[in-house]
Amino acid sequence: MKKKLGVLSAAAVLSLGVTGTAFAQEGGQQTFEADLTPQNGSGSTGTATMTLDSNQLGIDIGSQGLTPNLPHAQHIHGMAQAISECPTLALDANGDGLLSTPEGQPAYGPILSSLTVTGDTSPESATAVDRMPKAGADGTLAYSRTLTLPADVAANLGDFAIVQHGIDVDGSGKYDGAPSDIKPEIPLEGTLPTDCGKIVPTSSAAMTMPETGGINLVGLAAGLAGGALAVGGLFVSRVLGSRNAAQ
Repeated sequence: MKKKLGVLSAAAVLSLGVTGTAFAQEGGQQTFEADLTPQNGSGSTGTATMTLDSNQLGIDIGSQGLTPNLPHAQHIHGMAQAISECPTLALDANGDGLLSTPEGQPAYGPILSSLTVTGDTSPESATAVDRMPKAGADGTLAYSRTLTLPADVAANLGDFAIVQHGIDVDGSGKYDGAPSDIKPEIPLEGTLPTDCGKIVPTSSAAMTMPETGGINLVGLAAGLAGGALAVGGLFVSRVLGSRNAAQ
């Protein structure tokens, strides 16, 4: 009996092994989305859609209600040990009624990638307003680019957030007034968060199968699993038959 069970165990292990091979080959594209909602009472909204293939990110952002005719810095923000959220005015540390980018960082984390139009996309380009997209006269913005993400950012993209910046608070038609708490050469208005959206997955990684010469490994695994059960049933039947004959 022990020998027979050993054969059955081997068949079961073979089945599990093939199944593991089939399902371990995971990769391909993943898709994500971020619903951008207003920050600082800006009224701006938008949607970001993303396709990630390894560390290559294709991203499209459509926004409306932005300050017209001015650039809007935009970034992927995130934290290593927590999931990003969009902040509220409860984080307004200095009580000025405006949530600055550093004040919001406890919720969404530091800048991980800069969503520039051209050139560098690292955090070093966070305030490269000359390479950030510009809203049209109607306050709409359309952005589309493919960029390379750092491996750790790509691996955890669904835990992060997108933040767009720039609000003409005083209605002067330009960013002016007090200096930014990120870069004093830029007015605070130019770096104020105008909208924010948590990045959420909309599909899991596509399943890819190894080259098998046309063999369906999932079907093969299922067949082997069924075969293992059939072998087990045969053994049980034979044992019971032998016992009945002996009686």
